[in-house]
Amino acid sequence: MTLKQLEYALALQKLGGYGKVAKFMGVSQPAVSLQIQALEDELGIKLFDRSKKQVEPTTNGNLFLEKAQLLITESKHLEDFAVNLSEDIQGELCLGIIPTLSPYLVPLFVDELNQRYPKLKLTVKEMITEEVLQGVKDGSLHGGIISTPIQLKSNLEIYPIFYEKFYLYVSDKHDLFEEDEISIDKIDHNSIWMLKEGNCFMDQVTNICSLNKKEESELVYESNNIDALRRIVEYKGGITFVPELATLMIPADQEDLLKEIKGNDKVREVSLIQLKSEVRKNLLNSVISTIKDCIPKKMLNKDNKEVVKTNFIEQ
Repeated sequence: MTLKQLEYALALQKLGGYGKVAKFMGVSQPAVSLQIQALEDELGIKLFDRSKKQVEPTTNGNLFLEKAQLLITESKHLEDFAVNLSEDIQGELCLGIIPTLSPYLVPLFVDELNQRYPKLKLTVKEMITEEVLQGVKDGSLHGGIISTPIQLKSNLEIYPIFYEKFYLYVSDKHDLFEEDEISIDKIDHNSIWMLKEGNCFMDQVTNICSLNKKEESELVYESNNIDALRRIVEYKGGITFVPELATLMIPADQEDLLKEIKGNDKVREVSLIQLKSEVRKNLLNSVISTIKDCIPKKMLNKDNKEVVKTNFIEQ
């Protein structure tokens, strides 16, 4: 049994076809088939059901591949450990960041990070929360920055970084436009534009407004993009919610559309998530410390702030 065979098997579990695995791994299709067959022969069990159009793991195959994933992840960590032995902040770091945060956070700290740590190569991938968690667990990401709190089931740990306030973005055609502070109970729920389901930001907006399911209007717009919702409000009318860092990007001539929510500040907790066994913690810590130095200082504590739940439960 080799690590390469396990990688082929895990790729087949994910992609469901030998041709797709061959293309993904940069090898021939017969090579993939032979390696997985050799693995099954050595183990004495069938890992995959090949009777269907899409190859699927057997029951025993799923159990085996769950353990195989742990082994592959640990092998990657062993490679990383050698890099981590150096006291210099250097090497490669891959970080997943949720779409409602990445476009606003990354520009704030990336230049400072490059100046402080020129030998650190950071790759940022924009992903929804579920994808970030999976990437951290399978080792394709060294860490992630997501909105919390969330309910975890696996061997992950969470470190809060900062607390981002929610604001309202209100059309100048809306009845509430003239108000500087708006009470949530004054908002017609059917006038709210929200991100698509499965997004933690939408969960938090739903919790703020005590919404069940918003009635569908004549326009259904599914997006993970805060700026797209702002454009809809500007041209279509209504209200949407924007996080604090996104307000830094709003042009001066549109700032009057931005409104405070009446009452205690409602915030989303933004956190680093990583494996407990992650060996590049020194690199992650360097990124996080740079982020903290580059964002508004008032965002670093949650005193007198209401942290809004996400409803996210790890599958």
